[in-house]
Amino acid sequence: MSEISATHMVPSRAVVDRSARTRLAYLDGWRGLSIALVLIGHFFPVPGINLGVLGVEFFFVLSGRLMAEILFIERYPLKKFFKRRFSRIYPALLVFVIIAMIALSGTFIAFKWKAALTALTFTYNYAGILVTRAGALDHIWSLCVEEHAYVILALISATVVSRDRVLPLLVALALLAMANGAVSYWVFNLDYEATYWRTDVHIASILLSASICLLKAEGRLPDVLKGPYVALAAAVGAVFLFVDPVPTPIHYLLATPLLALAVNALDFSNRLFSGLLSSWPMTTLGLWSYSLYLWQQPFYKFVYEQGSNPWPMLAGAFACALCSYYLIERPAREWLNRNW
Repeated sequence: MSEISATHMVPSRAVVDRSARTRLAYLDGWRGLSIALVLIGHFFPVPGINLGVLGVEFFFVLSGRLMAEILFIERYPLKKFFKRRFSRIYPALLVFVIIAMIALSGTFIAFKWKAALTALTFTYNYAGILVTRAGALDHIWSLCVEEHAYVILALISATVVSRDRVLPLLVALALLAMANGAVSYWVFNLDYEATYWRTDVHIASILLSASICLLKAEGRLPDVLKGPYVALAAAVGAVFLFVDPVPTPIHYLLATPLLALAVNALDFSNRLFSGLLSSWPMTTLGLWSYSLYLWQQPFYKFVYEQGSNPWPMLAGAFACALCSYYLIERPAREWLNRNW
Protein backbone atom coordinates (compact mmCIF):
# COMPACT_ATOMS: atom_id res chain seq x y z
CA MET A 1 0.00 0.00 0.00
CA SER A 2 1.67 3.17 -1.14
CA GLU A 3 1.84 6.31 0.98
CA ILE A 4 -0.13 9.38 -0.06
CA SER A 5 -1.57 12.33 1.79
CA ALA A 6 -4.91 12.15 3.57
CA THR A 7 -8.07 12.78 1.61
CA HIS A 8 -11.75 12.36 2.40
CA MET A 9 -13.67 9.77 0.42
CA VAL A 10 -17.06 10.75 -0.95
CA PRO A 11 -19.50 8.05 0.17
CA SER A 12 -20.60 6.94 -3.27
CA ARG A 13 -19.90 3.51 -4.66
CA ALA A 14 -18.04 4.73 -7.73
CA VAL A 15 -15.72 7.00 -5.78
CA VAL A 16 -15.12 4.42 -3.08
CA ASP A 17 -14.25 1.87 -5.75
CA ARG A 18 -11.72 4.20 -7.35
CA SER A 19 -10.29 5.14 -3.95
CA ALA A 20 -9.99 1.65 -2.52
CA ARG A 21 -6.22 1.58 -2.91
CA THR A 22 -5.77 5.16 -1.76
CA ARG A 23 -3.70 5.24 1.40
CA LEU A 24 -5.20 7.69 3.82
CA ALA A 25 -2.97 9.25 6.45
CA TYR A 26 -5.57 8.91 9.17
CA LEU A 27 -5.64 5.14 8.65
CA ASP A 28 -1.87 5.05 9.20
CA GLY A 29 -2.53 7.14 12.30
CA TRP A 30 -5.18 4.66 13.44
CA ARG A 31 -2.53 1.97 13.14
CA GLY A 32 -0.19 4.18 15.15
CA LEU A 33 -2.86 4.64 17.82
CA SER A 34 -3.30 0.88 17.92
CA ILE A 35 0.35 0.17 18.67
CA ALA A 36 0.48 3.08 21.12
CA LEU A 37 -2.35 1.50 23.12
CA VAL A 38 -0.54 -1.85 23.11
CA LEU A 39 2.71 -0.25 24.31
CA ILE A 40 1.04 1.77 27.04
CA GLY A 41 -0.99 -1.22 28.16
CA HIS A 42 2.11 -3.42 28.35
CA PHE A 43 4.72 -1.06 29.76
CA PHE A 44 2.63 1.46 31.71
CA PRO A 45 -0.67 -0.31 32.48
CA VAL A 46 -3.64 1.86 33.38
CA PRO A 47 -5.68 0.45 36.28
CA GLY A 48 -9.16 -0.66 35.32
CA ILE A 49 -8.62 -1.16 31.59
CA ASN A 50 -6.45 -3.47 29.50
CA LEU A 51 -5.17 -1.10 26.83
CA GLY A 52 -3.11 -3.87 25.25
CA VAL A 53 -6.21 -5.92 24.49
CA LEU A 54 -8.00 -2.79 23.29
CA GLY A 55 -5.10 -1.94 20.97
CA VAL A 56 -5.40 -5.35 19.32
CA GLU A 57 -9.06 -4.61 18.55
CA PHE A 58 -8.04 -1.32 16.94
CA PHE A 59 -5.69 -3.33 14.71
CA PHE A 60 -8.32 -5.94 13.84
CA VAL A 61 -11.05 -3.54 12.76
CA LEU A 62 -8.55 -1.67 10.58
CA SER A 63 -7.57 -4.96 8.93
CA GLY A 64 -11.23 -5.73 8.28
CA ARG A 65 -11.76 -2.43 6.52
CA LEU A 66 -8.61 -2.71 4.41
CA MET A 67 -9.27 -6.32 3.43
CA ALA A 68 -12.81 -5.47 2.34
CA GLU A 69 -11.50 -2.65 0.18
CA ILE A 70 -8.76 -4.77 -1.38
CA LEU A 71 -10.60 -8.06 -1.88
CA PHE A 72 -14.24 -7.13 -2.42
CA ILE A 73 -14.24 -3.56 -3.73
CA GLU A 74 -11.09 -3.44 -5.81
CA ARG A 75 -11.06 -7.22 -6.50
CA TYR A 76 -7.28 -7.26 -6.19
CA PRO A 77 -5.72 -10.35 -7.85
CA LEU A 78 -5.38 -13.03 -5.18
CA LYS A 79 -1.95 -14.24 -6.32
CA LYS A 80 -0.53 -10.76 -6.03
CA PHE A 81 -2.44 -10.17 -2.80
CA PHE A 82 -0.82 -13.14 -1.06
CA LYS A 83 2.62 -12.29 -2.43
CA ARG A 84 2.32 -8.83 -0.94
CA ARG A 85 1.01 -10.19 2.35
CA PHE A 86 3.97 -12.59 2.52
CA SER A 87 6.51 -9.89 1.74
CA ARG A 88 4.93 -7.61 4.34
CA ILE A 89 4.68 -10.14 7.16
CA TYR A 90 7.03 -13.07 6.86
CA PRO A 91 10.63 -11.80 6.57
CA ALA A 92 10.40 -9.70 9.74
CA LEU A 93 8.56 -12.50 11.58
CA LEU A 94 11.16 -15.08 10.58
CA VAL A 95 14.05 -12.91 11.74
CA PHE A 96 12.28 -12.07 15.01
CA VAL A 97 11.58 -15.71 15.86
CA ILE A 98 15.12 -16.87 15.06
CA ILE A 99 16.86 -14.05 16.93
CA ALA A 100 14.49 -14.29 19.91
CA MET A 101 14.96 -18.06 20.16
CA ILE A 102 18.74 -17.60 20.28
CA ALA A 103 18.93 -14.41 22.37
CA LEU A 104 16.42 -15.55 24.99
CA SER A 105 17.98 -18.97 25.49
CA GLY A 106 18.53 -19.54 29.20
CA THR A 107 16.06 -16.87 30.27
CA PHE A 108 12.66 -17.42 31.88
CA ILE A 109 10.98 -16.85 28.48
CA ALA A 110 13.20 -19.17 26.45
CA PHE A 111 11.43 -21.25 23.82
CA LYS A 112 12.43 -24.09 21.53
CA TRP A 113 11.98 -24.91 17.89
CA LYS A 114 8.54 -26.50 18.28
CA ALA A 115 7.10 -23.27 19.66
CA ALA A 116 8.95 -21.34 16.97
CA LEU A 117 7.40 -23.57 14.33
CA THR A 118 3.87 -22.83 15.56
CA ALA A 119 4.59 -19.11 15.25
CA LEU A 120 6.03 -19.47 11.76
CA THR A 121 3.12 -21.61 10.58
CA PHE A 122 0.50 -19.29 12.13
CA THR A 123 -0.86 -22.00 14.40
CA TYR A 124 0.28 -20.54 17.73
CA ASN A 125 -3.16 -19.23 18.67
CA TYR A 126 -4.39 -22.82 18.92
CA ALA A 127 -1.11 -24.46 19.95
CA GLY A 128 -0.76 -21.97 22.79
CA ILE A 129 -4.13 -23.10 24.11
CA LEU A 130 -3.97 -26.83 23.45
CA VAL A 131 -0.27 -27.73 23.65
CA THR A 132 2.14 -25.31 25.29
CA ARG A 133 2.76 -21.59 25.79
CA ALA A 134 5.87 -19.54 25.06
CA GLY A 135 5.72 -16.15 26.73
CA ALA A 136 7.92 -14.41 24.17
CA LEU A 137 5.56 -15.57 21.42
CA ASP A 138 2.22 -15.03 23.13
CA HIS A 139 1.46 -11.98 20.99
CA ILE A 140 1.64 -14.06 17.81
CA TRP A 141 -1.91 -15.31 18.50
CA SER A 142 -3.28 -12.07 17.04
CA LEU A 143 -1.09 -12.33 13.94
CA CYS A 144 -2.42 -15.87 13.45
CA VAL A 145 -6.02 -14.64 13.58
CA GLU A 146 -5.25 -11.94 11.03
CA GLU A 147 -3.51 -14.34 8.64
CA HIS A 148 -6.35 -16.84 8.91
CA ALA A 149 -8.78 -14.01 8.15
CA TYR A 150 -6.82 -13.15 5.00
CA VAL A 151 -7.27 -16.72 3.76
CA ILE A 152 -10.96 -16.90 4.66
CA LEU A 153 -11.79 -13.54 3.09
CA ALA A 154 -9.77 -14.38 -0.01
CA LEU A 155 -11.69 -17.66 -0.39
CA ILE A 156 -14.97 -15.80 -0.06
CA SER A 157 -13.89 -13.23 -2.66
CA ALA A 158 -12.93 -16.04 -5.05
CA THR A 159 -16.13 -18.04 -4.64
CA VAL A 160 -18.83 -15.42 -4.00
CA VAL A 161 -18.78 -12.88 -6.81
CA SER A 162 -21.80 -10.75 -5.96
CA ARG A 163 -21.39 -8.16 -3.21
CA ASP A 164 -25.08 -8.60 -2.46
CA ARG A 165 -24.28 -12.13 -1.33
CA VAL A 166 -20.94 -11.33 0.31
CA LEU A 167 -22.37 -8.85 2.79
CA PRO A 168 -24.97 -11.14 4.45
CA LEU A 169 -22.41 -13.95 4.52
CA LEU A 170 -19.86 -11.77 6.35
CA VAL A 171 -22.50 -10.57 8.81
CA ALA A 172 -23.72 -14.11 9.49
CA LEU A 173 -20.18 -15.39 10.06
CA ALA A 174 -19.43 -12.47 12.37
CA LEU A 175 -22.54 -13.10 14.45
CA LEU A 176 -21.74 -16.81 14.70
CA ALA A 177 -18.19 -16.02 15.84
CA MET A 178 -19.48 -13.56 18.46
CA ALA A 179 -21.99 -16.09 19.76
CA ASN A 180 -19.25 -18.73 19.80
CA GLY A 181 -17.14 -16.51 22.04
CA ALA A 182 -20.00 -15.69 24.42
CA VAL A 183 -20.97 -19.36 24.78
CA SER A 184 -17.36 -20.48 25.23
CA TYR A 185 -16.74 -17.91 27.96
CA TRP A 186 -20.07 -17.82 29.78
CA VAL A 187 -21.47 -21.32 29.29
CA PHE A 188 -18.37 -23.51 29.05
CA ASN A 189 -16.35 -21.29 31.42
CA LEU A 190 -13.24 -21.21 29.23
CA ASP A 191 -10.68 -18.58 30.20
CA TYR A 192 -9.80 -15.54 28.11
CA GLU A 193 -7.03 -17.18 26.08
CA ALA A 194 -8.97 -20.38 25.44
CA THR A 195 -11.84 -18.27 24.13
CA TYR A 196 -10.51 -15.16 22.46
CA TRP A 197 -7.26 -16.42 21.00
CA ARG A 198 -9.23 -18.64 18.64
CA THR A 199 -9.82 -17.57 15.06
CA ASP A 200 -13.30 -19.09 15.11
CA VAL A 201 -14.16 -16.49 17.77
CA HIS A 202 -11.96 -13.48 17.19
CA ILE A 203 -12.42 -13.22 13.45
CA ALA A 204 -15.68 -11.44 14.29
CA SER A 205 -13.80 -8.16 14.76
CA ILE A 206 -12.40 -8.30 11.24
CA LEU A 207 -15.65 -9.49 9.65
CA LEU A 208 -17.73 -6.78 11.31
CA SER A 209 -15.45 -4.04 10.03
CA ALA A 210 -15.41 -5.58 6.55
CA SER A 211 -19.22 -5.68 6.58
CA ILE A 212 -19.53 -2.00 7.50
CA CYS A 213 -16.97 -1.14 4.83
CA LEU A 214 -19.08 -2.89 2.20
CA LEU A 215 -22.24 -1.14 3.41
CA LYS A 216 -20.40 2.14 2.97
CA ALA A 217 -19.17 1.16 -0.49
CA GLU A 218 -22.70 0.27 -1.54
CA GLY A 219 -24.02 3.61 -0.27
CA ARG A 220 -26.19 1.76 2.24
CA LEU A 221 -24.65 3.13 5.42
CA PRO A 222 -27.35 5.21 7.19
CA ASP A 223 -26.77 8.95 7.04
CA VAL A 224 -26.89 9.18 10.83
CA LEU A 225 -23.64 7.15 10.90
CA LYS A 226 -21.87 9.58 8.55
CA GLY A 227 -21.81 12.51 10.93
CA PRO A 228 -18.53 14.33 11.66
CA TYR A 229 -18.40 13.10 15.26
CA VAL A 230 -19.53 9.51 14.79
CA ALA A 231 -16.02 8.05 14.54
CA LEU A 232 -14.82 9.80 17.69
CA ALA A 233 -17.99 9.02 19.66
CA ALA A 234 -17.94 5.35 18.63
CA ALA A 235 -14.25 4.99 19.52
CA VAL A 236 -14.73 6.65 22.92
CA GLY A 237 -17.79 4.49 23.60
CA ALA A 238 -15.78 1.37 22.80
CA VAL A 239 -13.03 2.43 25.20
CA PHE A 240 -15.55 2.87 28.03
CA LEU A 241 -16.99 -0.57 27.31
CA PHE A 242 -13.53 -2.08 27.82
CA VAL A 243 -13.16 -0.82 31.38
CA ASP A 244 -13.58 -3.05 34.41
CA PRO A 245 -15.91 -4.50 35.60
CA VAL A 246 -17.62 -4.80 32.20
CA PRO A 247 -17.66 -8.57 31.45
CA THR A 248 -15.16 -9.73 28.84
CA PRO A 249 -17.77 -10.98 26.29
CA ILE A 250 -19.39 -7.53 26.32
CA HIS A 251 -16.12 -6.12 25.01
CA TYR A 252 -16.54 -8.23 21.90
CA LEU A 253 -20.33 -8.09 21.63
CA LEU A 254 -20.69 -4.30 21.96
CA ALA A 255 -17.35 -2.50 22.05
CA THR A 256 -15.83 -4.14 18.99
CA PRO A 257 -18.80 -3.28 16.72
CA LEU A 258 -18.37 0.34 17.84
CA LEU A 259 -14.69 0.25 16.86
CA ALA A 260 -15.61 -1.30 13.51
CA LEU A 261 -18.00 1.59 12.93
CA ALA A 262 -15.41 4.13 14.09
CA VAL A 263 -12.65 3.06 11.69
CA ASN A 264 -15.06 3.13 8.76
CA ALA A 265 -16.64 6.44 9.80
CA LEU A 266 -13.24 8.13 9.77
CA ASP A 267 -13.94 9.08 6.14
CA PHE A 268 -16.65 11.45 7.38
CA SER A 269 -14.92 12.60 10.56
CA ASN A 270 -14.28 16.19 11.58
CA ARG A 271 -10.80 17.53 10.91
CA LEU A 272 -9.82 17.61 14.58
CA PHE A 273 -9.96 13.82 14.98
CA SER A 274 -8.75 12.87 11.50
CA GLY A 275 -6.08 15.58 11.70
CA LEU A 276 -4.77 14.19 14.98
CA LEU A 277 -4.56 10.72 13.47
CA SER A 278 -2.88 12.17 10.36
CA SER A 279 -0.17 13.90 12.39
CA TRP A 280 3.47 12.94 11.91
CA PRO A 281 3.90 11.17 15.28
CA MET A 282 0.84 8.99 14.73
CA THR A 283 1.58 8.09 11.11
CA THR A 284 5.22 7.37 11.95
CA LEU A 285 4.17 5.04 14.74
CA GLY A 286 1.85 3.43 12.22
CA LEU A 287 4.77 2.95 9.85
CA TRP A 288 6.77 1.17 12.54
CA SER A 289 3.80 -0.63 14.06
CA TYR A 290 4.43 -4.15 12.78
CA SER A 291 8.07 -4.25 13.88
CA LEU A 292 7.08 -2.68 17.22
CA TYR A 293 4.36 -5.29 17.60
CA LEU A 294 6.87 -8.09 17.05
CA TRP A 295 9.66 -6.86 19.28
CA GLN A 296 7.83 -5.36 22.24
CA GLN A 297 6.72 -8.75 23.57
CA PRO A 298 9.93 -10.14 25.15
CA PHE A 299 10.72 -6.74 26.70
CA TYR A 300 7.17 -6.51 28.04
CA LYS A 301 7.54 -9.94 29.64
CA PHE A 302 10.58 -8.71 31.59
CA VAL A 303 8.50 -5.81 32.89
CA TYR A 304 5.37 -7.83 33.62
CA GLU A 305 6.92 -10.95 35.14
CA GLN A 306 10.30 -9.77 36.44
CA GLY A 307 9.45 -6.22 37.52
CA SER A 308 12.10 -4.64 35.28
CA ASN A 309 12.13 -0.87 34.82
CA PRO A 310 9.71 -0.20 31.94
CA TRP A 311 11.61 2.75 30.46
CA PRO A 312 14.82 0.93 29.41
CA MET A 313 12.72 -2.05 28.36
CA LEU A 314 10.58 0.19 26.13
CA ALA A 315 13.72 1.81 24.73
CA GLY A 316 15.10 -1.64 23.94
CA ALA A 317 11.86 -2.58 22.19
CA PHE A 318 12.05 0.57 20.05
CA ALA A 319 15.71 -0.01 19.22
CA CYS A 320 15.07 -3.57 18.05
CA ALA A 321 11.91 -2.55 16.19
CA LEU A 322 13.62 0.25 14.28
CA CYS A 323 16.48 -2.07 13.32
CA SER A 324 13.87 -4.59 12.20
CA TYR A 325 11.94 -2.04 10.16
CA TYR A 326 14.85 -0.36 8.40
CA LEU A 327 17.11 -3.39 8.00
CA ILE A 328 14.64 -6.24 7.49
CA GLU A 329 10.97 -5.38 7.06
CA ARG A 330 11.11 -2.52 4.55
CA PRO A 331 14.09 -3.73 2.43
CA ALA A 332 12.71 -7.29 2.24
CA ARG A 333 9.24 -6.07 1.29
CA GLU A 334 10.54 -3.73 -1.39
CA TRP A 335 12.89 -6.34 -2.84
CA LEU A 336 10.26 -9.09 -2.91
CA ASN A 337 7.60 -6.82 -4.38
CA ARG A 338 10.01 -5.64 -7.05
CA ASN A 339 11.49 -9.00 -8.02
CA TRP A 340 8.81 -11.59 -7.22
